[in-house]
Amino acid sequence: MILFASVMIGIACAFVVLFLTSTEKPSLLKERFSKTTVKKENSFFKKLFLKIKEIVRPIAEKNVEGKDYVSKTKKMLLQAGYASSEEDVIRYDTNRISNTVCAVIVSFLLLMLMPTTEIFFSAILIVYMAYKYPEFSILRQIKYRQKEMVKYLPDAVDLLSICVQAGLGLDAAFAKVAEEFSLTSAVVSNEFSRLNNDILSGLNHEDAFKNLLLRNDSQDLQSFVALLIQSDRLGTSISQSLEAFCDSMRTKKRQRIEELSQQASTKMTIPMVLFMLPAIFLIIMYPALQKIMTNLH
Repeated sequence: MILFASVMIGIACAFVVLFLTSTEKPSLLKERFSKTTVKKENSFFKKLFLKIKEIVRPIAEKNVEGKDYVSKTKKMLLQAGYASSEEDVIRYDTNRISNTVCAVIVSFLLLMLMPTTEIFFSAILIVYMAYKYPEFSILRQIKYRQKEMVKYLPDAVDLLSICVQAGLGLDAAFAKVAEEFSLTSAVVSNEFSRLNNDILSGLNHEDAFKNLLLRNDSQDLQSFVALLIQSDRLGTSISQSLEAFCDSMRTKKRQRIEELSQQASTKMTIPMVLFMLPAIFLIIMYPALQKIMTNLH
C-alpha cells in the first residue's frame, strides 16, 4: 500500500513539474490578447514558484560564467527552435533549478510524513526527474525537428529546384518553399523563412547558410548547405546543381523507405509473440483441454 501511494505521489509530482516547465510557445494572438487584458491575480503556488525563481536566479547567473556550459546550452536551445541568447540560457537554468528546489521541498515533506525506504527512493527519483526534465524536453524537441527535416527536406529541395528552373531567384524560391510548406511541415517552413529573412536583413548568403546548419544537425542538410555555398562561391548554375542533388535525395529517400519496410517484419515479431501467439494457442488448445477435463471427471 505504501509503495502504491509513493508511486501515485511521484506521478502527481511529475505532472506538476510538467506543467511548470511547459515549453509551449504562445501564439501571437495570445500574446496580443494578454497585453490588452487585465492580468488576474496569481495563485499562491504561482507566487511561490516566482519567488523561488527570483532567489535561484543568481545561481543561474553564476553558472552562465562557464563558457562550456553556455555554449552547450545555447546550441541545444538553438537546435530546438528557441532563442539562444545569454538571457535565455539564464532563464532556462533558472527554471531548472527552481523545479529542483520545488521537488526537494515536496520530497522532504513526503519523507517527514512517511519515512520509509520506498518513499526515500521515490523522493530521489522525483528530484532527479525535476532536474533533468527541461533537458529531456529540449532534446525531445531537437529529435522531433531532426525527423521533420529528414522526412520533408527532399520534397522541399525538389520544390526549390522547380522554382529556380521556373525563373525565380534563389531568395524568392526560399520564400516560396516556406509558404508552400506552412501546412505540411512547420519546421521546414520556419527554417526556410528564417533563412530568407536572414538574407533580406543584409547577411551574406554563406553566413545565412551556416546559420541554417547550426540550427539543424542533419547529414542531408549538411550536403545541401555545402552545395549552396559551393555554388555561391564558384558562381556555377544553381539549377543544374539542385537538379542533380534532387536525384540523389530521391534515391536516398527511396532507400530509406525500403530499409524501413524491411525492418517492419522484424519489429512485428515481438508483438506477435507476446499478444497474438498466446491467443492462437488458447483458441487451438481450449477444445482439447475442455474434452480432457470432461473425460477426467
